[in-house]
Amino acid sequence: PPTKANIWGALRWLIQDAQPGDSLFLQFSGHGGQVPDLNGDEASGFDQTMVPVDYKTAGMIVDDDILADVVKPLPLGVNMFCIMDCCHS
Repeated sequence: PPTKANIWGALRWLIQDAQPGDSLFLQFSGHGGQVPDLNGDEASGFDQTMVPVDYKTAGMIVDDDILADVVKPLPLGVNMFCIMDCCHS
């Protein structure tokens, strides 16, 4: 099921062996949400979130965390394409 732990596990799996020249594709269809932006990087004042099935107990997946833990660690020369099919994404 698309729990927070499973989604993070899939994201980590996607990037774990990425090498320059690789193209990665991420597609998420599910619920999205918004939370107040705590670090001031969003003009809207809100961060976007992915909403896993266990969000009430595990919390949502915030876009800033995806950027920090999935996108920024990619080696130079890796391309990542993302399609987010959810509200507020």
